[in-house]
Amino acid sequence: MRGNDERGQDLKAEEVLVGADGSRTGQEAADWAAQRANGRGLRLHLVRVVPAPWYYRVPAEYGKAVAGAEVLLGLERDRVAERHPTLPIGTNWHPGEPALVLSLLSVGAEIVVIGSDRSADSRGEGFGSVSFQTAVLCQSPVAVIPAPSVAGRTGVVVGIDGSVDSELALKMAADEANRMGESLTVLHAVSKVLPPAAAGSRTEPGYSRKPDPRTLISEAAGNMREKFQSLTVYEALESDDSPADVLIRAAEQASLLVIGCWGRGGLRKPIGSIAEKVLMRLPCPTIITRPAPRPAADSGTQLQLPRVTYGPTRGGTRG
Repeated sequence: MRGNDERGQDLKAEEVLVGADGSRTGQEAADWAAQRANGRGLRLHLVRVVPAPWYYRVPAEYGKAVAGAEVLLGLERDRVAERHPTLPIGTNWHPGEPALVLSLLSVGAEIVVIGSDRSADSRGEGFGSVSFQTAVLCQSPVAVIPAPSVAGRTGVVVGIDGSVDSELALKMAADEANRMGESLTVLHAVSKVLPPAAAGSRTEPGYSRKPDPRTLISEAAGNMREKFQSLTVYEALESDDSPADVLIRAAEQASLLVIGCWGRGGLRKPIGSIAEKVLMRLPCPTIITRPAPRPAADSGTQLQLPRVTYGPTRGGTRG
């Protein structure tokens, strides 16, 4: 498989990876990713995924898809570079399923950024499955960006539940809020169905006995105030049958929502039911954190990566 640029050494250690598809949400995702990369001194890597050759009835159709991907990447690279002329930008295309390709490329990436892959219905529900699948599979944090962006948004919201994964989400949210110069709201939702005492009796891996909800919120917020002394931290304790609904309401006017990849529940699924519901009713740009990376068993799935050279001026240098 060939890409459209040459790939340099140690590509992914210092990059923001973004899926490019030419859609409105795809452009919003690229803009969000570019701003992040520029602010953190990272490179931007635009990736276009095309269906594998077997998908096409005749080889010429695959060739047209590849040519279209190269054109799209060039246009998107130039559009982003117009706004960020000093940002190193690399581009390449890959055949396959978008979520799987991005997950394989995510190893070692600072973050993967994608747009929500279709519009919601009148109730705000129904975002597509590609963004959800990507969040499930990727081994780095994943940011899912809705469109259009809404002016006047402010603040970072993070949901915590006492799990190790929510602690990672809390730390990332505080870092994001501090970097953005915005406030942090630490939110804990207590389900009406499951009393706090019952929740504390669980002995699932990754959980200690859950403290009083107010203590949980107070300690979490206090730790972040101590670490980021200039950061304004708010505490919010809500009671609702659906913690996901609480997060969605709290983040409707936020700049960013951060949640852990696993929620408190009976099964340690790759992504928790709360995160799943939030992604299906995306209220604002949302980051799904990941646990610390673990060595992956060799599944036999390998992706041959083309070389990419990152240039410091408009869109990088083609190989």
